[in-house]
Amino acid sequence: MSNTQVVTIRIPKDLKRRLEREAKYQGVSLNQLTNYLINSQLTQPESVSVLESRLSNKSVGDLKRKARKIMSQVPSRDVPRWDKKGK
Repeated sequence: MSNTQVVTIRIPKDLKRRLEREAKYQGVSLNQLTNYLINSQLTQPESVSVLESRLSNKSVGDLKRKARKIMSQVPSRDVPRWDKKGK
């Protein structure tokens, strides 16, 4: 049994031409490129939604305390000369 589904969408002709041109340039099928682009663009808002959900019941003060606790465990080191402002 296939783990895929056929979806028909209407897109402007110019967008389809651009997708076809880019797929050819990348050496992949139109289907592969379209799946990649949809997946990569959907990942960002999904990540934001997950973070918003996890942070929704947290206070800013609590988050700052946790961040300070984590940062206090990072060992301090001298800043290399090449990385100092004004060199």
